[in-house]
Amino acid sequence: MVTKRIIPCLDVKDGQVVKGINFEGLKDVGDAVEMGVRYCEEGADELVYLDINATRESRSTFTSLVEKIALGINIPFTVGGGIASLDDASRLLDNGADKISLNSAAVARPELITEIAGKYGSQFVVCAIDAKFADGQWRVTTHGGSRFSERELFSWAREAQERGAGEILFTSMDHGGTEGG
Repeated sequence: MVTKRIIPCLDVKDGQVVKGINFEGLKDVGDAVEMGVRYCEEGADELVYLDINATRESRSTFTSLVEKIALGINIPFTVGGGIASLDDASRLLDNGADKISLNSAAVARPELITEIAGKYGSQFVVCAIDAKFADGQWRVTTHGGSRFSERELFSWAREAQERGAGEILFTSMDHGGTEGG
């Protein structure tokens, strides 16, 4: 029997959790650490924090926030956004993250999945895939959904898994935030 797990995914911008519809119209809904603590207290099995502007702003993910989250909660959590190298992943794992999530950098350089999985194991690597239905197919986007790639959703998911991703985090840009998932 399949066990259901509750894994809230928190989009973070400037240290605040934000919500929007179809990746647009983002509104602050609370402090990232405080919301993580609340989800933990309410029985979440795991959390995912995605620094949604890190890649667009060409910066690394929020290391100091990762440290605060690790001190505040007692469940596993994944961190993504702006992870472009093995060093970036190492820094986040060393500061308390249980897993890292790759998206834009992995699309640009798929070997990154293999490198991180090779050092830490597949169980530490999540491949986040933001996709939008266009031209009769599900197309992979990067940079927080702002750019289309040449990749098709299902073939990219298979390749990510073959390269060592232990989990895939799918997000439909057409349905994100619409409460119709």
